[in-house]
Amino acid sequence: MEWAGPEAGNNLDEYTDTVISFISFCEEVCVPVRTRKIYNNDKPWFTAQLRRLRSEKEEARRSGDKDRFKEAKYRFAKAAKEAKHRFSEKLQQQFSEGNPASVWKGLKTITNYKPKSPQTSDNLSLANELNEFYCLIASSCCLQQHLQQGINQAAKLEL
Repeated sequence: MEWAGPEAGNNLDEYTDTVISFISFCEEVCVPVRTRKIYNNDKPWFTAQLRRLRSEKEEARRSGDKDRFKEAKYRFAKAAKEAKHRFSEKLQQQFSEGNPASVWKGLKTITNYKPKSPQTSDNLSLANELNEFYCLIASSCCLQQHLQQGINQAAKLEL
């Protein structure tokens, strides 16, 4: 695709469409696309190894091989139990360290606490009051500067 520029058309809509299509073309050519898997509800102890074992277990179940499924299910359950135990020990260590930051981190992990992002208020009267306040300050600063300039000019004339 070549850039047609302003000669693309006399109409503003045609020009806008040309610009947008060129930007889209550049985006497709230059911006890399990456697909990422997001695991929505995984627990903190759920590691990459457990994820792999879970997929092996599901694959064995879909294949219909009962022995393979039973073995994969056993390996997954055993690894999950070990991961939970390791995570539990890690939390106990955090609590016993006496470090308040690690204690709070452990509590947040256990309770899955995530602070809410602060919301801005849409209070128009507050915005107007702040605007008037800053305009008043700005105008008084400008007034003082003008008065000072006038005083300086008057002092020069008296000399």
